Amino acid sequence: MSKLSFPLRIHEDERVRAKRLAEALGVSESRLYAELIHEGLLIREQILYMTHLREIAASTSKDDALGILTNTADTQPISTDVSE
Repeated sequence: MSKLSFPLRIHEDERVRAKRLAEALGVSESRLYAELIHEGLLIREQILYMTHLREIAASTSKDDALGILTNTADTQPISTDVSE
């Protein structure tokens, strides 16, 4: 994957905070921004996915959901699937 240069415009006080945090973590400021962007994208993608699942759940009746469950295999859960 290639890396591109991208000018980032942020408030000076946020930049000071980022520099301080990067130094405390022992990473470059650029690396810190890259990791924050990556983590932020993952979070936003998860939120979007959960919103989609809620929309599906809102339009699915209880009977439809139970109908799907009747088509599943009739096996006991494995030990790692059950909390004790």
